[in-house]
Amino acid sequence: MTVLPLIDSSSVSASSSSSSFESQLNSHPQYINIINQYQNFIKTNNETSKIIERIMPNLTGETLKGDDKINLRTKTLYFINDEYLLHHQEIPPGSSNSTSSNGSNYSVTFFHLGHKLTGHKGIIHGGLLATLLDELTCRLAFLNFENQRGVTANLNIDYKQPTIANQFIMIKCIVLEKSGRKCWVKGEVYKLNNQEEEDEVDDDYDLIIDKPENLLTSCKVLVIEPKWVDKLT
Repeated sequence: MTVLPLIDSSSVSASSSSSSFESQLNSHPQYINIINQYQNFIKTNNETSKIIERIMPNLTGETLKGDDKINLRTKTLYFINDEYLLHHQEIPPGSSNSTSSNGSNYSVTFFHLGHKLTGHKGIIHGGLLATLLDELTCRLAFLNFENQRGVTANLNIDYKQPTIANQFIMIKCIVLEKSGRKCWVKGEVYKLNNQEEEDEVDDDYDLIIDKPENLLTSCKVLVIEPKWVDKLT
């Protein structure tokens, strides 16, 4: 098993304490399970492994990065079937999913969020979660546009459970539909097992992160490729 690095040094550097959190995540059974899935996926979908992050996230990658803030942010893992990256075709509702490699069009990113990002005591501010969801759903949508650029037109968000500070989370984004210059993406925030739960992992279900009891926040985002897309950098 090859552990993937933090987000590329060419875009965002890690915080001074991130190596400790990185070590914790790299040994987490649920994270290892995702890495194994990714490495199996890219064996038959080579284009995904060639994706290069083009946009530097200044707010979440610099301003909000640091000790007891965004302690760790991993490189985004894209599970996108080659046909979507090579042809940028229309995507009817229900044709892309995260359960079959033949129709995969989703991404996962891992974070460790600290206490300096809270609103209510001990609870991560909902505005930060909305920002991360907006950013990551857009990045997935951009890859499905020929110009690989766009803007958020609408974001609807539902907070299911409090996101507790000082824990690992996974943000998963899935393309729902693409029609012309419009792309609809679902974004979800999930919690990972804590250390005690991690030590008790004894079957495949325990390795699954994206299950209902772990869902903290969800959203649906409409991303558009505007007619003035060439003006976007």
